[in-house]
Amino acid sequence: MKTNFEIEDNNSVNWNGQHIDLHNNFDYAGLVETEKDISIVFGRTNGNWIKKNEFRTVNFEFKNVSYKSIEDGDPLASDEDKIQLAEISFFPNNAREINNSIIPQKKPNPNDDLILFFEDGKVIRIGSEEIKLIAE
Repeated sequence: MKTNFEIEDNNSVNWNGQHIDLHNNFDYAGLVETEKDISIVFGRTNGNWIKKNEFRTVNFEFKNVSYKSIEDGDPLASDEDKIQLAEISFFPNNAREINNSIIPQKKPNPNDDLILFFEDGKVIRIGSEEIKLIAE
């Protein structure tokens, strides 16, 4: 898997030298799927701690997807927990039965998936050839 970003602090990424705090500054906005690609979209949250120059959107563009798994979160969780990222991790694709752990590594190994854990317990796991982060 190729990426144009690194994972920092298990809930943030570094893109082009910029630290992007997905846990505190962005809310999950949805998943868009085409024939072979998937986009996971985060939008800037509302809060007085957000810097004026913070990106409006952060998109993870998965190219040539070979695997997708989504585990629903707790339906009784708060709306805030349903859209708040808890952790993000690369994880080996030969251990797809494990969806409750992280590996503290900045860059993926060739056969890794990307796992996103949300505060409500939702888990999104995707395997692809490449993930391109786009922030605007």
